[in-house]
Amino acid sequence: MSNPNWGEIAATTLHHRRKNIADTVSRNNILYYELRRRKRLRTIGGGRSILTPIMMGDENNNFQWYHSRESLNVAGQEVMTDAEFPWKQYACGVSISGYEMMVNDGPEQVIDMMRSRIMHAEKTIQNQMHYSAHGDGTRHSGKEFGGLQLLVGSAAGSTVGGINSTTYTWWDNQRNATGGAATGTIYGDMLDLYLETCRNTDKVNLIISDNSYYSVFSQALQAQQRFMDKSMASAGFSNLMFETVPVVPDGGQGGYAPTGMRFLNMNTIELIMHKKRNNVVLGGPRRPLQEDSDTVILAGMGNFIINNRKLNGVLTD
Repeated sequence: MSNPNWGEIAATTLHHRRKNIADTVSRNNILYYELRRRKRLRTIGGGRSILTPIMMGDENNNFQWYHSRESLNVAGQEVMTDAEFPWKQYACGVSISGYEMMVNDGPEQVIDMMRSRIMHAEKTIQNQMHYSAHGDGTRHSGKEFGGLQLLVGSAAGSTVGGINSTTYTWWDNQRNATGGAATGTIYGDMLDLYLETCRNTDKVNLIISDNSYYSVFSQALQAQQRFMDKSMASAGFSNLMFETVPVVPDGGQGGYAPTGMRFLNMNTIELIMHKKRNNVVLGGPRRPLQEDSDTVILAGMGNFIINNRKLNGVLTD
């Protein structure tokens, strides 16, 4: 017979550590950190998919300069539409076998085992969320979150949020191919892309780099030109400033940034979670009919969204 305290301890501990799991993810990934810091992480109540309103095209065609009684343009204009992103789900089960329950049949032993199991689950969720933040949403048969390789893609003509950027070119992000990062050209390549992503005061405010591009950028700077964002540095993220934008490497051990740099306008990107599936415990413990074990499941449901791809860009080989 299973330890009667195990399931209750597991469910209660996981419930109380939900915020800690979210904090652990954001402390170890610059994209999640910035989304949380800028209040770009929201929970919503559901729907068939996640919809975000976007403005179509660059301008309203009804605008005109006119004189006196000249006829005014009043034709109907479709200036708004929705980008539609699918819900994606994840789950992580914390399990213990009947044998382990018996050999740890005491409050101290149960708590020690639970602590190690939950820490392992937290690390797993952290790694998987980090991976998906840089992905294109196609791993695991398309079940994972659609990350930066989808939202700010290196290939032109992709379909994001149900909108094809070949047909609607105003929905494509900027891109600049360097032919290979070099210390003599990296700053100019970055500046060209930075200027392409600026719209008056609406500018890129975060650049995420892999190790190779960050190294070339760092070597291209003179010692007296090295500045960093203090708030990011105090949070543990190495960075160097480019113009007014922090450049953060995210390609070290446990980092999944692909080769290149992503120039991000964080005012256009959000992480949406379902308010009833934001790292919640799905009841428990659950006992399989044909196995001597108990499992408590922690689950989440959401996705990344973007409402203006044109204000973001990618620098690649």
